[in-house]
Amino acid sequence: MPSPALTTRDTKVRSINRIADTARQKGRLLLHTMRTIRSALGKNYKMIRPWLGLLLLTLAFHGCDSFQPARALETPYPVVDNAGNSRAYRLFLPAARSGKLPLLVYFHGVISPGFKEIPALKRYTGSPIEETGLIQFCRARGIILLVPTARYEYTFLGCRAVGWQIDKEIDGIEKIIDTVIAKSPIDPCRVYLAGLSAGAGISHFLANRRPHFYNAIISHGQAYISQAGEILPPGVKGPQFGIVFCYNLGDYPNLIHICIDSERVYRKNGYRTVLLRDLPPRGHAWSSVNNSRFWKLLNRLGRKN
Repeated sequence: MPSPALTTRDTKVRSINRIADTARQKGRLLLHTMRTIRSALGKNYKMIRPWLGLLLLTLAFHGCDSFQPARALETPYPVVDNAGNSRAYRLFLPAARSGKLPLLVYFHGVISPGFKEIPALKRYTGSPIEETGLIQFCRARGIILLVPTARYEYTFLGCRAVGWQIDKEIDGIEKIIDTVIAKSPIDPCRVYLAGLSAGAGISHFLANRRPHFYNAIISHGQAYISQAGEILPPGVKGPQFGIVFCYNLGDYPNLIHICIDSERVYRKNGYRTVLLRDLPPRGHAWSSVNNSRFWKLLNRLGRKN
């Protein structure tokens, strides 16, 4: 289901993130090239260094388009859940790298075009993957990105919406994750979950079903709660997976309290947690400018295997 139109500000933030990611990639490539040439030339390197630097910079700026976006595969491996439904997902692969790679699984929030007719939700989009900056971020850092597709529509706040109905979705999602890990060069000790709002909620349910399986999760603007909105304790005592709790400046007050309370419950049960407050942008959306910070925290808080 298509999401509501992005605001001009969101579009600008995404553009800036793409430019920054490209610049970082180019910087690493230029540094590697300079070091390789220096090693080959030895003492003669000093004679041509000024001209060589200028030549490499010129080639880099004229070759901006050579950096291709992450390769996206639409359901490359068939998955059927226990109800007999074929499950869809997208798999974003980074440039070719050797060895086993980490896996990040992302879940958007509830999405409905009808939300733009509700004053309190008109700027909320559910942060589909295209709005998060994670596609470019993961490609640049050698992270495999998995984005399951929500199968079920339902009525939410009087609007037809796509989100995550835990009881119906969770089996199929686990099968997607297991299939992708079995078929891809993924390090099974570096599997991470991330989600906004309802996407954060299903991340908690997945992690608590298999607490030994996931390394850490990002719980953005939501937490581990029951259908009645009650804070749930982790299924087993920690430390197990790490949790990055966060919310934005101007987020919905009830969701802010849920994040704060859930972080405290996990921490009291022995889990490694952190709570990031008042992130940009304002409102209920994924904080793409913090992707690098999120990734560092996932690795710091995650289980040390």
